Amino acid sequence: MSSIIAIRSVTPYSADFERLREESQALGFNMLNRLSTHWLDGSNLFYAPGETLLGAFLGDALVGVCGLNRDPYDETPRAGRVRHLYVSHPVRGVGVGHVLLSSVTQHAREFFDYLNIRAPQTAFRFYQRAGFTPVEAHPQITHRLVFSTLSAA
Repeated sequence: MSSIIAIRSVTPYSADFERLREESQALGFNMLNRLSTHWLDGSNLFYAPGETLLGAFLGDALVGVCGLNRDPYDETPRAGRVRHLYVSHPVRGVGVGHVLLSSVTQHAREFFDYLNIRAPQTAFRFYQRAGFTPVEAHPQITHRLVFSTLSAA
């Protein structure tokens, strides 16, 4: 398996997505089930301006996914939301999650002023290392990454 992480657009119909969904479910994570369900019922196709669904590949194998949507829990029009970030268990710790999140973040800068996420406590350190700061007293947001207007110049 190649150690170069390639990032490409994906859908729940992409090769290996079902394997990744089954793995995540077996490990007690439901985000890829929700992603698939919402894609199939048409409620979230990642097609609005700025939205994207990316996959991380090692060789030909899909080993992670991460989505970006307009945040439905935030009234600010330019609020984005990181969605459904999942990395295959056997490749955790080799940078797949970092590369996925960096790709989504880079894409988001053009469309959003900041990104929100609702992460499980086990992922707090990951997001904080990526520059997200904790958000208090919001049931749907645990962390936020604010894009500096200076960095966009």
